[in-house]
Amino acid sequence: MRKLITIATLLLFLLPTQVNAEVIDMGLFKLSAYCPCKSCSDNWGRQTKSGKMATSNHTVAADLTVMNIGDKITINGEEYVVEDCGSHVKGDHLDIFFDTHEEVDAFANGKGIAYGNVLIWR
Repeated sequence: MRKLITIATLLLFLLPTQVNAEVIDMGLFKLSAYCPCKSCSDNWGRQTKSGKMATSNHTVAADLTVMNIGDKITINGEEYVVEDCGSHVKGDHLDIFFDTHEEVDAFANGKGIAYGNVLIWR
């Protein structure tokens, strides 16, 4: 029993600083995917609105009237950072960045659109 308490205490210290953050449940969002190819990024490549280079399974594009650049978010339990925006990303829609167009085509089991619960950590 003592060992379990020690492990649980250790885990609390190893968790990200998000533990003390305010969590905002944004509800269900439409999810799509994009990559650095011309058809997805309109010649922007990996360059993002934040000035950072987009990273696969990390960078998301959001409507900047809904979320802010730098917001840390969770989509269905996976962590991302809002680093980009897009002309087609409006309201409750997020675009997840991937390295290749093949990954974009495979997104959501080839359907291209999925839905997920979104939390913001501030």
